[in-house]
Amino acid sequence: MSATATAQRPTSTAGEERPSLSAMAFVSDAVMMSRVSADLFNVTAGKANVRDGTIDSALAISEWPRDLDLLIVDLGDAGDPVADAAALKTAVPGTCLVIGVGRINDVALYRDLLAVGFNDYLAMPFAEGTMARAVDRAMEARERTGGAMVQHAGVAKDAKPRTLSVIGARGGVGATTAAVTIAAMLGARLHEEVLLIDFDLHYGSLMLALDLEAIDALREALDQPDRIDALFIQQVAQKKSEYLYAMGAEEPPSGGGFQARPHAASDFLRSFHRRFRWIVADVPRGDPVIQRQVLEASSDILLITDLSLPGVRDAMRLQQMVREVAPGAKLHIATSGAVDARRSAVKVADVERTLKRKVDCQIPADAAAALSAINFGKPLSEAAPSSGIVKALRPLVGGLDAPGGVGGAVSIAQKASGLLGRFGQGLKKK
Repeated sequence: MSATATAQRPTSTAGEERPSLSAMAFVSDAVMMSRVSADLFNVTAGKANVRDGTIDSALAISEWPRDLDLLIVDLGDAGDPVADAAALKTAVPGTCLVIGVGRINDVALYRDLLAVGFNDYLAMPFAEGTMARAVDRAMEARERTGGAMVQHAGVAKDAKPRTLSVIGARGGVGATTAAVTIAAMLGARLHEEVLLIDFDLHYGSLMLALDLEAIDALREALDQPDRIDALFIQQVAQKKSEYLYAMGAEEPPSGGGFQARPHAASDFLRSFHRRFRWIVADVPRGDPVIQRQVLEASSDILLITDLSLPGVRDAMRLQQMVREVAPGAKLHIATSGAVDARRSAVKVADVERTLKRKVDCQIPADAAAALSAINFGKPLSEAAPSSGIVKALRPLVGGLDAPGGVGGAVSIAQKASGLLGRFGQGLKKK
């Protein structure tokens, strides 16, 4: 149900006229909806789009108006309000003010919501005029920052190039889906163009998933990275959305293979970093030379394993290799795969004991959402923004460009090896 605000004009609490804003609100409580409508009358010239709904209703919107200035959402029924709030911030325009309302009166929740990009949070019930004052405060804060949100401020000139490599310990764990989703969410969050590269030259599926055309020039660029210039990048980096670019190849399997020269991937990435500060690389398992070179050139590495003995074994082996070739990178560990964690003999706690570190992200299986994304040729965060996969990846994406990175991420130089034998014995005792 949708209703346009028609309440009587309230007395201005700021003592001066406010500029008219484009506003939308989702509120499930009838009394609060009436008060929000009344408070929004001034700032929207009586044209606020106030709807009966919650943050789930907002997350279901696939395309937001570019000129949306203000959004108010009801977090009352959210199972994980902070995660849902972070998801919403990646979807709405970067300069849109977002104010949450809910039934929980907790300062910790308030701070968490501000940390993910909300401008304010009001506990219900609140008196008429409260929302108008909150909007005034948010608008004043925006004016102090030059009309832009602090969370989405422009990239600092001295910001260092970053390469996130995503690699699966086993086939079928969803590494490509994770790489595409992270790149799309990261670009939307930072309001910065992100390049997504599929380094599997023969069997990569990244371009297919995004409904983009694979190119023949990727192998040539890897072979002669010194010849990469601005024109070449413009031709090969295909634009998928406002902030997402992608490139990949489909070399014929009978082509005799490609033997990369030493440091080819590092030189290649350095050339593309002239144009893109953030690069997300989908790293192949079947080409150990390219695999090692891309990991060596990475600032961040996401290693995804399924909950199986072979998966954990290979995760441990890859973890050891990362320690050797990229000791300065930040390693993030995720569990994923088609097997439900509740039904698997291998538990997340077993993975953590074996790798001697915490798992940063538990990605659930969501075949329906993944299939929907492929059918639409879009990243999962756009095709199914309320998918469990998107929600699971959100904290990781939120911490990638933050000082110190994701809370659970540690330098690979720290001790991270495990003993599979001990892990196997632990399973036999269960």
